[in-house]
Amino acid sequence: MVRVAGELDPGIVCREVTAGLLDQVFSVDAVTESERGPCSAASLHRMKAAVRAFFAWAVEAGVVDDNPARSIRMHRLPRKLPVFLTAAEKKRLLKELKGRTEFSALRDRAMIEVLLSTGIRLGELAALDMDDIDLDAKHLRVRAKGNVPQVKFIKTDPRTLLRRYLAERRRHGRPEMEALFLSNRDGRLCQRQIANRLAHWLRKAGIEKELTPHGLRHTFATHLYGATNDLLVVQRALGHRDVSTTQIYTHLVDGQLEEALERL
Repeated sequence: MVRVAGELDPGIVCREVTAGLLDQVFSVDAVTESERGPCSAASLHRMKAAVRAFFAWAVEAGVVDDNPARSIRMHRLPRKLPVFLTAAEKKRLLKELKGRTEFSALRDRAMIEVLLSTGIRLGELAALDMDDIDLDAKHLRVRAKGNVPQVKFIKTDPRTLLRRYLAERRRHGRPEMEALFLSNRDGRLCQRQIANRLAHWLRKAGIEKELTPHGLRHTFATHLYGATNDLLVVQRALGHRDVSTTQIYTHLVDGQLEEALERL
């Protein structure tokens, strides 16, 4: 409390805190400025949440009889829009990778194409094993959140790149390891390494957005919705299982989903 307000008596006790005092604490003058500059809306939100949680505990513990923080208003924070690649940026990134013959570049291009065309998460990509892909069946299997297995359709371009990558992997005498994507030391590429490789190619392509591998998932979803104008297709493709929207789920036949993905 003292750190939040900056003006309260350090000796103040919980029982002396009133709703009016908290209103004063969270007034504009008290909390919008700090030693490091203006207080952000997110910081103010966290302060309020901490005070509310503290006094909820104090009531439960019998420290105070009434909760003075009950009336604190929590304002809805503006939702940050996801960062994604435009169609032109996506084309520029893939063009930068196209034609590169070194093994690491071919591997990176295959990884980026898989992320862009399937929308799988970074952790799911890093965890892919050789047994998880079936290029003839046009499928890859991922272990999604909750370790729930999901089958994803792989469209033509990433299938072609995966075939090339696997052929080069054999040609270079890479050991028959379980992991699909190997580092230069023949170990499984970790999530940080994959993120670093994406950042490398974004810089090479002159794309200045702070885009993480999850941003490629946002890119996939954004362009899929643009191609289909159907949120249910996007929801199915991303593997979302939000309970609050379960009632509007429809069972899409796999063929419809695959056709939509091919149009990306």
